[in-house]
Amino acid sequence: MLRNVKHLLWDVDGTLYKSKPDLLDAIQHGIYTRVAASLSIPYEEARSRFLAVYARLGGATATAVELGLDRRLIQEAVDSVDKTRYLRPDPKLRDMFEATLRTFTHIIVTNTSRKGTVRTLEVLGLSPRIFQGIVTADDVLQSKPDVGPYTKALEITGSPVHQHVSIGDREKVDILPAKRLGMKTILVWGVSEAADASVPTVYDVPTVLV
Repeated sequence: MLRNVKHLLWDVDGTLYKSKPDLLDAIQHGIYTRVAASLSIPYEEARSRFLAVYARLGGATATAVELGLDRRLIQEAVDSVDKTRYLRPDPKLRDMFEATLRTFTHIIVTNTSRKGTVRTLEVLGLSPRIFQGIVTADDVLQSKPDVGPYTKALEITGSPVHQHVSIGDREKVDILPAKRLGMKTILVWGVSEAADASVPTVYDVPTVLV
């Protein structure tokens, strides 16, 4: 159990909902297509280059930058996908925020654009007003796994770092950089030895918080 926690820092895509293969395929196709066009290389070569760097860095935006591309390429690819084709409002998720976790402060820390983040919240049936702050790719110079987005979240709360928990689905992006700052961490939809807690679904987050 994680004690003395006041602020929950949430990743969005793949965290607030379980990643769906068809949605991931659509996003990845958009990324690879843009990488191929930007580097003037065939689609399959773009895919191979991207995946090789991504395996090492763990973050799509960081991968794009490593390849010498504009970091906005990833946000553009994600924003171009109509998520209403893949996601639906989630009353169980909404109730978790508004009832079970109502005593905590909630902040989003995501690598997606602000426009795309707000749109995803709308599709899931979550009001942006649930969150005290929203830190997106538009608000920082470097995205996760850089610690900058988490530092921005600390500025919003003004609270000691140990009172924060980073919650996400990717160890390299959502868990390790937060731990470097001294935050507690929860991995959802899987297991991580590096995280302070791992839960099988996002709905199980309350079970590890006091």
